[in-house]
Amino acid sequence: MKAMISLLKREFWEHKGMFLWTPLCVAAAIIFVFILPFLKGNALFGARILGRVEEFKEDIPRVSELLANMYLLFSGPLLAVMGIIIFFYCLGALFDDRRDRSILFWKSLPASDFQTVLSKLITASLIVPVIFIMCAIAMSFVMLMIVGIGLSSQGVYVFQDLFLNGKLYLAPLQLLGTLPVYILWALPSIGWLMLVSSWAHSRVFLWAVGIPLLLVFLVGMLDLLLGQNSDMKWFSDLIVGRALGGVFPGVWLEFEHIPLASFTRPAGAGVDFGKVLSVSWQTMLSLQLWLGVVAAAGMFYMTVRLRRWREAA
Repeated sequence: MKAMISLLKREFWEHKGMFLWTPLCVAAAIIFVFILPFLKGNALFGARILGRVEEFKEDIPRVSELLANMYLLFSGPLLAVMGIIIFFYCLGALFDDRRDRSILFWKSLPASDFQTVLSKLITASLIVPVIFIMCAIAMSFVMLMIVGIGLSSQGVYVFQDLFLNGKLYLAPLQLLGTLPVYILWALPSIGWLMLVSSWAHSRVFLWAVGIPLLLVFLVGMLDLLLGQNSDMKWFSDLIVGRALGGVFPGVWLEFEHIPLASFTRPAGAGVDFGKVLSVSWQTMLSLQLWLGVVAAAGMFYMTVRLRRWREAA
């Protein structure tokens, strides 16, 4: 257990800029871009909000309800960045050790290849998402306060109703509740990227992306030559989507063909995060999900074996 904790700490400190400073800097940039219209008062979102103050004054509880239901939507760009970070972390997780020959040093330590690979898997599937989700929640709350302050400056005092609204506190818990679903759907992509990272001698990105695309191309050409003309979207979703896109949050809704419009509340009253959570957990009954988990377990096993036998590049 102590060895695993040490390995996790190693991963964090080696990639602190990627795991910690990147979400903080991106969140700060998003907040800065967001606050500019409120400072100018004449453009984009700030104008649309501040330009409807008379309408808002007539129904402040409804405005507070809308803000409580929608403020976590601000976290979308940061969570998309999370998918990119996990993608490139997995690509370099085992390749970088061989490229700079530090694998010789790490292999001399009392930690097995299984523990080393497992620590990287836990980092990609759990540690990084938790850090980004917490940053996303904090960023969304700051942006919500900016909106509230902007409205208050125009005589629309929403803070009392807002802080008494239970959805304000429940929404972050519901977002965190989707984490187990995310982990299971992301495992095939993480497993594939780490497998490529363990055996590729160079150009890891091209191997990781090129093999799924080439496979889809060859199957499509074979289908065309045989005159089948069948719909290849399901195959491309299965190969390319599960191998590369699983690291992005919410992708399971696309895999299960669940429309985003089904989560909006009536009369434009925001997003029902409770329904997002329940539908996300219902996807755990999907056969596609568990076949992907089995495939990820196989790729994890091969990754450990490759690391054990592969010479330093």
